[in-house]
Amino acid sequence: MATAAQRRASDININLMPSKEPSGPVGTATHWALTIGRYLIIVTEIIAIAILILTIKLATDKETLREDIRRLGTAVSQQSDFENEFRLVQQQVNEIKRQRGHHFQNNLVIAEFLKLLPKGMTLETLVFEGAEISFSGEFDDPKQLQTIINAFSRSDKLVGLDISELESPSEKSERFSFSASGIVVQSSFEQEEETGNVVSQGQ
Repeated sequence: MATAAQRRASDININLMPSKEPSGPVGTATHWALTIGRYLIIVTEIIAIAILILTIKLATDKETLREDIRRLGTAVSQQSDFENEFRLVQQQVNEIKRQRGHHFQNNLVIAEFLKLLPKGMTLETLVFEGAEISFSGEFDDPKQLQTIINAFSRSDKLVGLDISELESPSEKSERFSFSASGIVVQSSFEQEEETGNVVSQGQ
């Protein structure tokens, strides 16, 4: 039995050396197939490495883009706040200019009105709204009333005097009392204001 086992063992032949490739067309085809396969594997590995590098780069670019967007968003928000503050300040400046111009024009109207007011006539109220001036007061002599009527008729800045109330002297008051209104010709005061600005700038 030992001899039979030794025979079977001697029949087993392990050859670790590569065998010769088949010759002929089959061998050539096999050789080309193996070569192409190796190149395909190499190319595939190169593509996989390139894709990995590209993925890392895209991830980095994406994170950088997020940071840039966040930074730009903050800058835009700050700029928007600044723009709102600038607009608010500009509105306030325009309002101040408008109020100063309006106040200056009111002063011109009041100054012109006081020129038309006769001596001895006293005022109790004086209201200037838009193109209308309303006032009330007292006087001693009817001639004073006639004087202010004539003054309004000659003026080209304050016109259309309308006396709505007129009370004669009584036990409560020894003077005449009245309420009246007039029309303000705003264009004449605007021209005067522009002339004054030109003169001040020339100086």
